Amino acid sequence: MVTRVFVIAPLALLLGCGGSSPTSPGGVSPIVPLGAQVLRISPGFPCTQLTRGMLPLVLTRVTVSASGSGWRASSVSSDAGDVALLLQQSRPAVVPGSISLAGSIAGSAIHLPELLTVPPWQLRATFGAGATLSGVAFAAGSLNSSAAGMDGVGSGPLVLTDAEGNTCSGSSFSWSVAEKF
Repeated sequence: MVTRVFVIAPLALLLGCGGSSPTSPGGVSPIVPLGAQVLRISPGFPCTQLTRGMLPLVLTRVTVSASGSGWRASSVSSDAGDVALLLQQSRPAVVPGSISLAGSIAGSAIHLPELLTVPPWQLRATFGAGATLSGVAFAAGSLNSSAAGMDGVGSGPLVLTDAEGNTCSGSSFSWSVAEKF
C-alpha cells in the first residue's frame, strides 16, 4: 500500500501537468513578458508612397500588463501614440515555453527614433476598426530565443503616414513585442 502511494501520487502530478501552458495565480500565462517593451510594426504590403528612402517600420514603447484573462499592451506616453493591443491565449501550447495568441490592435503607434536611428525618420502607423492579431508568446530560451517576447501577423486597416503627410495603406502587417528591438 505504501509503495502504491509513492508511485501513484507523483504519477498523478505528472499527468496533471501535461498538455496546457502554465498559468499564474491570476489565470494568465507567465510566458507573456510584462512591463516596458518595444512594439514593432512592419507592413506586409508595398509602401512606395512614403518619402524616398524611408524605412516602413515603426518601433515604439509600450507597457504590457495582465488584463482579465489576457494581456493589454498600451503606449507608454503620447509621444509613442495611443496604440492598444488586447491579447488572449487562443490555443493550448504546442511547443513547450510558448502559447498561441489572438487579439486586436487599435489606435496609432508613433515611431520613436531613439529605438532605431539609421536613418532617423518620423512615421505613424494607424490601425482602423477591426484590425486583428494572431501570433505566439515565448519564454526566454524557447524557440531559439534569448529573450521572452511575442511575435505574429495582423490583418485589417493600416495606414502609414510620414512627416511629409505621405501615406500608404493596406491590410496585412507583422508585429512583435520584446524588451528591445
